[in-house]
Amino acid sequence: MIVTDSTAASTVRDPDGHRRSWRCLARRGMLFSECESIDHVALDKGSELDADPRAGTEALWYVVRGDAVFHPGDGAAGRPVRGGRAVLLPAGAAGRLVADTTTEVVVVTCVPDAVARRLPPRAPELPAPARGIPTATNVDHIAYTVPDLEEAVRFFVDVLGADLLYREDTVRADDDWMREALDVHPRATADIAMLRLGPVTNLELFQYAAPDQNPTGPRNSDVGGHHLAFYVRDIDAATEYLRRRPGVRLLGDGPRTVTSGPIAGDRWLYFLTPWGMQMELISLPDRLPYEDGTPHRRFGPRASWSETS
Repeated sequence: MIVTDSTAASTVRDPDGHRRSWRCLARRGMLFSECESIDHVALDKGSELDADPRAGTEALWYVVRGDAVFHPGDGAAGRPVRGGRAVLLPAGAAGRLVADTTTEVVVVTCVPDAVARRLPPRAPELPAPARGIPTATNVDHIAYTVPDLEEAVRFFVDVLGADLLYREDTVRADDDWMREALDVHPRATADIAMLRLGPVTNLELFQYAAPDQNPTGPRNSDVGGHHLAFYVRDIDAATEYLRRRPGVRLLGDGPRTVTSGPIAGDRWLYFLTPWGMQMELISLPDRLPYEDGTPHRRFGPRASWSETS
C-alpha cells in the first residue's frame, strides 16, 4: 500500500486570483488500469471502508475532508489519513479505513492493467433484439459426427485440451424413432460423447452406424462443409505444436495474414485431424476494421482457456 498526500502540489491561479492546488494521485506504475467505478463515500465517525482482497481490483481512496486511520491487512500499525491524502491499494491487498470524524472519501476502483489488456473492447449496451427464438439465452453445444469415437475423444482431450464430461449408452430403436427424431435411417445406431472444450464450448461427438451412411466427410466447398476454429494468442507457437502432433496435417507452410477488408490483421491457418476433420487456428489484433461500422462485436478472446465464469 502507498499513502500519498497533496502537499507540494502544482498550483493554478483562477480568474479571481485564488491559488488552487492539484496533484496527480495515480499514474502508470501505480494505477494504470481500466476504471470500473468512481464513488463518493460519506463515513460517519467510527464507520469503516474495507478492501476485499478476493475482488482482484486495485483501488484509490482519496480523503476529501475529515480524519481517518488506515489499517493495513498485514497487521501493521494504523496510519493517519487526513483530508488531502490518499491510499493506493494494489490488487489482492487487504485494508480498512476507519473514520475518526465524519469523513468524505472518493473511491476509484480499477481492473488491474494485466487483466484489462486481456479483455475485449467494450461495446455500447444494446437493446435485446426483437427477433430470434423466444427465451433463448445461449448456444448450448456444437456437434460433429466422427468415424471413430474413441480416436476422436482421445484427440480432443490429449491434443486439443478438452475435458470428457460423459458418454451415453448406444442410441437405437426398433421402430421408426431414429428417422422421426433424428432424420437418419431407422436402423441407424449412435454412440455419443459430450466434452467441454475451453471456456465457452460444449462439444458433442457422434459415431453413427447406418446402412446408408456416407463415409466421406464434406470438403469446405461442399454443402455441409464446416470447420472448428481455435483462438490463440501466439499462432506461431500453436502452429509448431500442431506440426509435432502425429496425424495432424497443416494446410500450407504456416499462418497467413489478411491484409485488407473488415478483418485485416487476422492471422490464420487451417489444419486437418487424423480422420480429416477441418479445423483452424486464428489470432486477431486488438481492433478490427469492421468495428468502425457497427456496435456489435465478435466474442472473445477470453482471458484463459480454463476460465469458466
